[in-house]
Amino acid sequence: MKRSVIEIEDMEHLSPMFKGDKGHRLAKLVMKIFAIDQVNALYERCCEHSGSDFANMALKDLGVDYLIGHLERLLPLREGPFITVSNHPYGGIDGVMLVDLMAGIRSDYKLMANQMLAMVKTMEENFISVKPKVGNEAMKPTTANLNGIRETLTRLRDGHPVGFFPAGAVSMFKFKNLRVMDREWQESIIKLIQAAKVPIVPIRFFDQNSSLFYFLELINWRIRLIRMPRELFNKNGNLTRLAIGNIVTVEEQAKFPDAHQLGEHLRKIIYDMPLPDTFVLRSRLRIPGKDAEKKVALG
Repeated sequence: MKRSVIEIEDMEHLSPMFKGDKGHRLAKLVMKIFAIDQVNALYERCCEHSGSDFANMALKDLGVDYLIGHLERLLPLREGPFITVSNHPYGGIDGVMLVDLMAGIRSDYKLMANQMLAMVKTMEENFISVKPKVGNEAMKPTTANLNGIRETLTRLRDGHPVGFFPAGAVSMFKFKNLRVMDREWQESIIKLIQAAKVPIVPIRFFDQNSSLFYFLELINWRIRLIRMPRELFNKNGNLTRLAIGNIVTVEEQAKFPDAHQLGEHLRKIIYDMPLPDTFVLRSRLRIPGKDAEKKVALG
């Protein structure tokens, strides 16, 4: 079993400069500078677990707990297909939290994840891997993305839940709005959601990465991306807040004739969602063992 997320061999595939003895030493230095070695160490400590168990163990190892608002809105989701849509302020740990929460309720929950998050092999049972669009560039359909779309539609038709970060990338600071927000949601994802015709559950994350992370966007998005691993380790002791929105029924979705309008409606629900008056602490939720299908005790 692979016991690290990124290995020297992965670095070799990125660039020939990492090949050979000198290249390996350079790769180790780069991994240390950008905290990739810390990510690997975290993975190794938790990799005996898989799926939502790994997600829960990784969050505990990081010292990260989170608060959930309107948890009772998940009660109708014990069976049948549904879709979750969420903003993406963290770009990684928010996906781990979603799997931890939602797969605890429904062990068949899968999250559509970019290839970077999908490198966490211990969670692949809860991921549908795709390659998101970079910037505003047009992108031809890839085999991986077509397979991901097929898997998503098949899972929903078979009665399973699927989650999306419709932006397909971490949020950024928007000077126009003077707040951290997702980039424009990908039309292909909204069309997929629209075609599914199943209930939609909006989930909003209210917090965000460090100010430095968003400042680096002003220099270059690639530099910000390099900062991403360190953002995993600066949240120890923080209580991230998320809330469950009202379920958007198939009938309500039918009021929007095209994907763009539906996407704008869902996005507005996310960003207009008020901060709940009360929250439930995730660590106080009781999750029965696998014999009980790992369902979260909501009551």
